[in-house]
Amino acid sequence: MTGHARRGRLATWAAFAVIGGFLAFCLAWRLDGGRWERVETPSMGTVAPVGSLLWVKPTHFASLEKGDFISFHAPGDSRVTYSHRVYRVHEDGTITTKGVIPGPDPWRLGPKEVVGEVRMTWWGAGWLVTMAPVLIVGGLVVGAVRALVNRDWKLPVTLTLGALVATLAIAWYRPLVNAEQLAFAPSRSGGADATYVGTGLLPIRLTAHHGPSVVMRDGEVGTVHVDQEDRQGQLRVDLKPAVPFWLWVVLVLVCFLPALYALVVGFPPLEE
Repeated sequence: MTGHARRGRLATWAAFAVIGGFLAFCLAWRLDGGRWERVETPSMGTVAPVGSLLWVKPTHFASLEKGDFISFHAPGDSRVTYSHRVYRVHEDGTITTKGVIPGPDPWRLGPKEVVGEVRMTWWGAGWLVTMAPVLIVGGLVVGAVRALVNRDWKLPVTLTLGALVATLAIAWYRPLVNAEQLAFAPSRSGGADATYVGTGLLPIRLTAHHGPSVVMRDGEVGTVHVDQEDRQGQLRVDLKPAVPFWLWVVLVLVCFLPALYALVVGFPPLEE
């Protein structure tokens, strides 16, 4: 066995070991009553931004205290699951919940409504669940095309089609740069105050027309005052990516990963 084949086999077995261990952990979590919830709204701010994956375990209702992070259903409606903190424990034993950004929720919860307590929050992992249909179908297409080409073309085909699949998923679901408007309210001093919350994995800049700006990271709330009208006579704000320099460096280095792989592991010789 050549050195290249040995390194390739070790890398394959290492990957299978990591994947197998993770799947075993997920199975144990599920058998112990655990479940997963994907965050779809920005109500928990930076605690659990949009796209986070929550690991939820059953809990004793009587043990809940103010500040505990729980998942629950609204009374009489089990179709939607919410995840907020316990805001108040009432004398009758019921609890009131509240997100980080909005005010207290308009209901009281009992043991029947509480799904469980959030034990772990995996930032960004929920986006992988959301994009799974595109990524899985795309992966099958890449695998099928790889099987049709000779060995010399397998790596170029994998890199090219894999990049296209990732680009399609990112363009469709927009996990990287996004924001949601919370308010655009008139100001006492004139103009208006625009309030947004970042809902993408990368920072985004909120800029008032000919005015100030603020950078928001995932789950952060930003407000700018708008008092200059545009050509249409409207108060307007702009949202643009605010990618830091260090991240550009990381992205450039990622582009060189195939070359690094060739230097460290090496590619098999071309067939004549």
